[in-house]
Amino acid sequence: MNCAAFPEALLESELFGHVKGAFTGADRKRDGRFKAADGGTLLLDEVAEMPLSAQAKLLRVLQEGTIEPLGTNETVHVDVRVVSATHRDLRRRIADGLFREDLYYRLNVVGLHIPPLRDRAGDLPLLLNHFLRLYLPKGAPVPHVSVPAWQALSVYPFLGNVRELAHAIQHAVVLSRGQTIELDHLPDDVVRVATGAAHNGGSVDPLAAVLKRAEREHLLKALAIAGGKRTRAAELLGISRKNLWEKLRAHGISDSDVDDPTG
Repeated sequence: MNCAAFPEALLESELFGHVKGAFTGADRKRDGRFKAADGGTLLLDEVAEMPLSAQAKLLRVLQEGTIEPLGTNETVHVDVRVVSATHRDLRRRIADGLFREDLYYRLNVVGLHIPPLRDRAGDLPLLLNHFLRLYLPKGAPVPHVSVPAWQALSVYPFLGNVRELAHAIQHAVVLSRGQTIELDHLPDDVVRVATGAAHNGGSVDPLAAVLKRAEREHLLKALAIAGGKRTRAAELLGISRKNLWEKLRAHGISDSDVDDPTG
């Protein structure tokens, strides 16, 4: 559930549900997201955008494991694992009086910071392939990406992170009509930055070199997670042990190159 997608008047109903007649327009009963997720997981995206009134009720749900649908005093027990996400600095929001500190500590049991896309260059080929498949008609072949288009994507900072990349690829898929994606199929902002980098003497590695580096990093990561056990690493990667051995040899990876998985 995207907490920023609902006005304050509807957010609590969306979360906790309501009974018929609870408010104007409530012509039928609605269970709400917490009830729907009972026994499972509820992802609260953009949780920092939640108004303070809803934050207080969310805190109660997390503490007591119960909800009260709007328009009733009935207490409903729910067992829900809550995962929350935000692009905001929650500590700053707390200092500004926009986010409850007690709710922050209740939500932040296990924190996971995801670096911006510009700091994860190795993810770009994987995300590019994912979004190409996502925005193409089902069963359509994945188009090639020309070298100039790839170079433009690789130098663009993507301040909007993965969402901005998704928009750029969707834009390109529409304009290319299933053919090779060229530079002029990308959004103007991406083309402008790429053109500026070229005029300023900027250089970009060939696609093959970037993909090779990304594959090497991915192999090392799988080996680290597997504790250096190649059979397990091959399972994680979805390839045969022989194929893994060939790739390790091609990349010159030895046991001494594997990071400590606890590091």
